[in-house]
Amino acid sequence: MKIGNSIEIGPAKISEVDQIIRIYQLIYGKNYPISYGNDPELLAHAISSPESHTVLIARDLKKGIVIGALVLEKDLFNKIGLLLGLVVLPEYRNHKIANHLVTLQTKLNLEDDTKLNSLYATTRTVNVGPQVVFQKNNFLPLGILPNAHRLARYETVTVFAKYRKGILEGRKSVGKISPKIIPLYQIVKKLVPQIEIPEPNPLELEEPLIEEDWEYEVIQEAHYVKRKFLETYPEPSDRFYPFHNPNILVADKKGRVEIFAHFSKRDGYCTIIKSSIPLFLLHGHYTSLYLQLHDIGVTYLEVLVNAKAKRSIEALLKGSFLPSAIYPAMRETIDNYEDYIVMSRTMEPLNFKGMAIISQFKPYIDQYVDLWKKLNLDSLEIVNGE
Repeated sequence: MKIGNSIEIGPAKISEVDQIIRIYQLIYGKNYPISYGNDPELLAHAISSPESHTVLIARDLKKGIVIGALVLEKDLFNKIGLLLGLVVLPEYRNHKIANHLVTLQTKLNLEDDTKLNSLYATTRTVNVGPQVVFQKNNFLPLGILPNAHRLARYETVTVFAKYRKGILEGRKSVGKISPKIIPLYQIVKKLVPQIEIPEPNPLELEEPLIEEDWEYEVIQEAHYVKRKFLETYPEPSDRFYPFHNPNILVADKKGRVEIFAHFSKRDGYCTIIKSSIPLFLLHGHYTSLYLQLHDIGVTYLEVLVNAKAKRSIEALLKGSFLPSAIYPAMRETIDNYEDYIVMSRTMEPLNFKGMAIISQFKPYIDQYVDLWKKLNLDSLEIVNGE
C-alpha cells in the first residue's frame, strides 16, 4: 500500500527489527508493557511466523527508515486476532499512517483471508487518537477495562472488535441473562440495531452461611505452570482464553480447586484463565482468593465468562466482580457464535479523571459506575449513633 510518493505500508522484514523497537522505545520508553517493544527475538519470531502473526510497518522510502508499526497475533483455532503495538513517529502523524495500518490489517485478515472471525484491540485512554483510528475503521466499541494496567498511574483501557461479514448476523442470542448484564447488550444494540439481545432473568444463588476463607498456595514458576496447564487440559477447546498464557497456579491447600491465571507483575494485571471447578462453586470464597492474590501484587483481577454460564455470572456478581465489557460472537461453536462477558474486580480506587474517550464509550463507563455505586455505596449500613 502506497501513501503519496514516499510512504509504503507492507510486511516487516527481520532486518528492520531494531528500527521498529527504537520507535517503541522513543515513543513509550523502555518500560513499554507490550513485549514486542522490548524483545528483539520475540519481534523477529513474529515477523517470520505468518501463520501466527502479521507484522505491518510503514516506511519512508526516500529516507529508508521505518516510521510506524502494527502487530497482529492470530489464534487460528479460535479464529480470533489481536491487534496491538500500534505506533507512528510523531513527525509523520499527519499522514494518517495509523489509520492505513489498521485498514490494511483488517483487509488482509477479515476480507482477503477468512481464517479469522474477528479482530479485537484495546487502546489506552490518555488520548483519543487510537480510539478514533479504530472508530474510523468501523471497529465496534465493546466496553472498558477499569484500572486494568499500571503505567505512570492506573489506567482504564477501551475494547474494540471488528467482525468478518456474516458473523454477527449468524449469531443466536443466549436467551436470558442477569439484569446486571443487560445494559452492556443494550449499548451494543444501539450501535448494531439488528443484533438480537437476551432478556433479563434474575437468578438467585443460595447464600453461603458465611464467606469462608480458603487458604491458597501460589506457584509462580511460569514454565512449570504452563506445562502443567497443557498436561491438565490437552484439548484446545478446554482452555479458551485467547492470547493469554498462564504463568501462576493458585491452589487451595485442601485440594478443592486449582486456578490457572496470568499475572503481570509490572502492572498488577491478573486474569483467571481456567478453574478446575465451575466458577459458581467458588461462591462465598472470592474475597479470600482476591486477598491472597493481592498479597502477591495483584491489583486488578479479570474473568472472561461465557454468557451461557448464568450461575457463574451470578456468583461473580456476588463476589464483587462487575461486568465492564462484552464480546458478542467471540467463540465459534458447532451451531453458534457465543458471547463472552468481561468481569473484573479492582482493589484500587476508581479514578476516571483526565481520561480521554470517544463518545461511544461513555455509556459503558456510566453503567459501570452505576453498578460500582450500588455495590460499594448503596449497600452501606448506617446506624444511628445516639
